[in-house]
Amino acid sequence: MIKHKKVAKIGLLISAISAQWFVQADEKLAMTLNNLEPSLFAPNTVSTNQFEYGASLSPDGKKFAFVRALAQFAHSALVISNKQGDTWQTPTLLPFSGEFHDTNPYFSKDSNTFYFTSRRPVEGAAQDIFKMWQVSYDGDKFGKPELVPGKINGDHNVVYPTVHTNKDIYFSSVIKGTTGGVDLFISKFHPDGYQAPTEITELNSTASDADPEVSPDGKLLFFTSMRPGGLGHYDLHVSVKQKDGKWGEPINLGDKINSRRMDSDPILSADGNTLFFSSDKNPEVKAVNNYDELLQRQESIHNGLMNIYSVDITELNQYLRNKI
Repeated sequence: MIKHKKVAKIGLLISAISAQWFVQADEKLAMTLNNLEPSLFAPNTVSTNQFEYGASLSPDGKKFAFVRALAQFAHSALVISNKQGDTWQTPTLLPFSGEFHDTNPYFSKDSNTFYFTSRRPVEGAAQDIFKMWQVSYDGDKFGKPELVPGKINGDHNVVYPTVHTNKDIYFSSVIKGTTGGVDLFISKFHPDGYQAPTEITELNSTASDADPEVSPDGKLLFFTSMRPGGLGHYDLHVSVKQKDGKWGEPINLGDKINSRRMDSDPILSADGNTLFFSSDKNPEVKAVNNYDELLQRQESIHNGLMNIYSVDITELNQYLRNKI
């Protein structure tokens, strides 16, 4: 009986220590998320009173591609801003964009290829489907668009594809027979063409899950989701890869980043320590007293259209990697 009591006491002690560790871990996470300080990226140059979203920073940090769109995503074109010194320059239209509905730009990790999705015509295919395209890129000039080879393109939309260092492509789509509305997928690289998409089942929910971006070391996956427990719309989340190779329980990035509006399009810098994302959050809505003030409010950056934000996530990266 005494031995059983000692075992029970030890068990209770271990449980208490474990519970305390989880509380401390949760407190540390809450503090880390509360320390995040997102800000508008390049205000009045990239982030303006127009509709912009879906960014990608070149590996050398000197070029920033993003989307300028009409309201309600009716049509969009790809633009690029160049950095001179510490200043981002007025964007210019990418040479292959402007006619068709182009979106989701992405620089490859080796800077040799530029990716995007588009509804541009493809012979024998439905014209209302976003397919993934690629153009050669030498750091200055862009080539001509070509469809990404293999089975990643099909009779489904390819939405917000990102290309990992091993050339695997992560993207979101609606494909019959999968978990939710919009789900997360991976298309594995093969020299003869990309393999058919497979669902990332451990991350998909019955709600919509979209816009995946994997950290350069492959240990973190950022995405947006409408799953329960968020702030009311699409919220940004992060998942840590577990020792068994599966993705862990998603972590909501909190109210410093997320809002009651759409928060989406997570993209990382080459070192993984800066997170870019899109949001139509409107942090300050002031009452107006006359028509001129009304026009000024409608013409301001925070007028309800999407903007692009950046945030230093160095501390968050350190916390998450301690969980691995």
